[in-house]
Amino acid sequence: MLFYSIIVPIISLIAFIWILFRYLNEKDSLISVILWSILLIIVSIFSVFPDASTTFAKLFGITRGLDFIIIIVFAILVYTIFKLYSKIDKLEDNMNKIVKEVALSNEISLKDKEE
Repeated sequence: MLFYSIIVPIISLIAFIWILFRYLNEKDSLISVILWSILLIIVSIFSVFPDASTTFAKLFGITRGLDFIIIIVFAILVYTIFKLYSKIDKLEDNMNKIVKEVALSNEISLKDKEE
């Protein structure tokens, strides 16, 4: 067995335990735990059985297993970037609303002090 065939499942198990603790501490949602678990299982399977990636690739019409893995990772990264962009945009909107409310409440209180 190759070195990464042993190390990757161990790292995946540690990552799963970490994600489970985050869920138990209410820092992650159940959907997040399920998605990460599926990803970690797939990574572990591909590290222990490298030919499995070729089998999955042929199901999707891709000739090599490594190409399949690269495409999947790229899709996950694009999705993650999109989700982060959406969250940042939402945070900016919330921050702008809060700043406007604070500015308006300070303007009213300053007028009261001047009178």
